[in-house]
Amino acid sequence: MLEPAQPDQPDEQQYIQEVHNNLIEAHPELAADGGLLDRLERAYAHAVVLGFTDSEAIMQFLRYETSAPNFYRQPAIDAWLRTPGQSVEQRFADVMARVKSRLRRD
Repeated sequence: MLEPAQPDQPDEQQYIQEVHNNLIEAHPELAADGGLLDRLERAYAHAVVLGFTDSEAIMQFLRYETSAPNFYRQPAIDAWLRTPGQSVEQRFADVMARVKSRLRRD
C-alpha cells in the first residue's frame, strides 16, 4: 500500500511524475495537456487531505483527473467524499459507481 508522502517531499514529486509518465505512455494524446502534471499534483494533494491511503484508489483518483479536471471540486462529489462513516476510498468507489450508472442511463 502506498504511504502518501508529506506535501513537497521528493518522494511525492517522484511518484506524481511517474504517474504522469505512465498515463502519457498509456494515452499519448495526454502529452499535449501542458497543465496535466500540475493538476495531478493538486489532485494528489487533495486525496491526501481527504485521507486516501490505498495506492489503487489514489491511482484511480488521479486517472479521473485526466479526463475530468477538478472533478473532486464539484460540490456534490466533495461533500460525498467528506461524509463520515466509511473510508474515503469506499466513498470514492461509491460516487464513481453512481457516476458510471448515470452515464449508462443517458
